[in-house]
Amino acid sequence: MKNKKVLIIGAGIAGLSAGSYLERNGYDTEIFEMHSLPGGVCTAWDRGNYTIDYCIHWLMGTKEGTGFDILWEELKALENKDGEKTPIINFNEFTRIELKDGDIVRLYSNLDKLKEEFLRIAPEEEKKINTFIKDLKALSKFKTPVTSEKWNVLDRISFTVKNIRPFFSVIKYSKLTMEDFKNKWENEKMKEIFSTIIPSSWSVLSLIFGMAFQHINAAGYPVGGSLPFARNIEREYIKLGGIINYKNKVKEIIVKNDKAIGIELENGNKIYADEIISAADGYFTIFKMLKGKYLTNKLQDAYENYSLFPSSLHLGFGVDMDLSDYPHALVMHLPEKLVLADGTKHERISLNIYNFDPTLAPKGKTTVTVLINSWKDEYWSDLKKSNSQLYEKTKNELAEKVIDIINNKIPGFKQKVETIDVSTPYTVKRYTNNWHGSYEGFAPTPKSLTSKFPKEIKGLNNFNMIGQWTEPGGGIPTAALDGRNLARKLCKKDKKKFNSKIIKN
Repeated sequence: MKNKKVLIIGAGIAGLSAGSYLERNGYDTEIFEMHSLPGGVCTAWDRGNYTIDYCIHWLMGTKEGTGFDILWEELKALENKDGEKTPIINFNEFTRIELKDGDIVRLYSNLDKLKEEFLRIAPEEEKKINTFIKDLKALSKFKTPVTSEKWNVLDRISFTVKNIRPFFSVIKYSKLTMEDFKNKWENEKMKEIFSTIIPSSWSVLSLIFGMAFQHINAAGYPVGGSLPFARNIEREYIKLGGIINYKNKVKEIIVKNDKAIGIELENGNKIYADEIISAADGYFTIFKMLKGKYLTNKLQDAYENYSLFPSSLHLGFGVDMDLSDYPHALVMHLPEKLVLADGTKHERISLNIYNFDPTLAPKGKTTVTVLINSWKDEYWSDLKKSNSQLYEKTKNELAEKVIDIINNKIPGFKQKVETIDVSTPYTVKRYTNNWHGSYEGFAPTPKSLTSKFPKEIKGLNNFNMIGQWTEPGGGIPTAALDGRNLARKLCKKDKKKFNSKIIKN
C-alpha cells in the first residue's frame, strides 16, 4: 500500500518535529522552507570568529524524567552527528537585576537561595515570599505528559493525583498578569523586580515556569546554542527519509472542493499531496496562503485583538575580553532612558554574556548579546525599503549607544569590541516571515492562555496548523510537542498505531 504524502510548510522546530514523527510512522513527507537554514527563530549566525545566538537562553527538559526530555531524546535534539550528547549548563542564577537605587538582586536558580535573597530585600513580606517559593517548588514537580498515548486509566488517575498541587499553581498564576502580581507586594523593590522582566499584561506563568524548572536543573542551556540544536533535529529527520526544500517559499495552499490538495511555490511550481501542514506564520497561512477564505470569527478576533510577542532589536558583539567574572544574564537599569529611532523608550536592557559557552567565541574572547523589544516593526521595514543607507546608519548609531551603556558597566568594553551585528524587526520578517516580526506569536496573556486555537480550520479538510501561532505562550518545547501530537492525530485518523521511536521500513 502506498504511503500517504504529507507536505509541511516551514522548517522551524514544529515543522521538523512533525516531519520526524510522521516519517517514522510510514508517511512520506517533504518540508518547504523559505530560509536556507532550519529552526525558524531558533537560529544563530556567524560574524567573523563569533557566533551570534538569537534564541535559546534555557531549555525545558534538559533533565531526565521531567517530561520534555522525552522529546529531545526521540528527536535526537541533544545529540551531535557523532552520537555524542550535548553538554548542558545549569546556571546558579536565573538572571541578575539592577534596581533603580543601585541594589542588585540575584534571582537564584535554587529556590531556597532565592527565598533568602527576597527576604534580604523585603523581610516584612516573609509570608508572601514563603507562599511564592512553595508554589514554585510545587510547579517544579510537574512532569509534562508527553507519552500519554501509552497510558491506561490507572496511569491517568496516578498522573492527576501526583500533579494536583502543581495544577493549582498553574491555575492560580495563569490568571494573574504581571501587573496584578506586582501589585500584590507592598515592598517597592519586590514591585520593581516583577515589573522588569516580563511585560505587565502577560501571565505570571511566562516567568515562573523557567524559575521552577531551573531549581531542579531541568531547564539548562545546551552548549552550542540554537542552530546546532535545530541542526540535530534536521539531521535525524533527513536520516528517517524526510526531504527539506530550502529557499522555497510557499505562495498558496491549493484547495479543491474544500480540501487542501497541494501547495504552489513562489516560483510557480505546484506540488500535490494527501495532507498539508502549515508550521509557518499564522497570519500568512490564513490570510495569504488560504486567502482568508476560511477565516472564523475566533481567528479573526485573535488576529485583530490579541497581544503578540514583540519583535526586537537584537545586538551582538564579539569582544576581545574573557568576561568570566560577570553574570551570564543581567537586566541593567539605565540612568537615562534609551530611545530607539522608532520612538520606543526603555529604562532597562537585557544583557546576555556568553562566557559559559566556549563554542561561540575564540578562547579568551566572548560573545555578548542585547535584546531590546519593539512593537513598531513597520518603522524598521519602511525605513529599510525607503532609505537603506539611513537604515544602516540608524542601526550603527544604536549599536554605539548600547556599547557606551555596556562600557559603563564593563570598563574597557568599547575598545575591545571586534564584531558588531544588529538585527531589526525587518530582519526577523525577512528570514522568518513572522507577522509583525513577532518572535513567538501570540503573547501569553491570561486571555490567550485560556483560548484554544484550532489545529484544523473549520470547513477545510486535510489541513492542519501547528507551531507558535496555535499555542499561545510559544517556546521550543511547545513547538516540538505540537509536531509530535499532530503526528499522533494523523495516525489515529488513518487507524495506525503511533510509534514515537520505530523507524519506518
